Amino acid sequence: MNFQDKTLVKKLALVLVVKLTVLMALWWFFVHEQYVTVSGDDVASQLLGSDKSNNKE
Repeated sequence: MNFQDKTLVKKLALVLVVKLTVLMALWWFFVHEQYVTVSGDDVASQLLGSDKSNNKE
């Protein structure tokens, strides 16, 4: 591996670290404390298709 290859690897590693840091920061500020509550009845109606809103009459 010559000098240019090592420089390229270092630059690519730096770009990946910066990208991951930005993605983690975005997740932390916008998604971190978002929760979705799901009940067993909601799951069953979604899977079995017995939800009343699915009927289009």
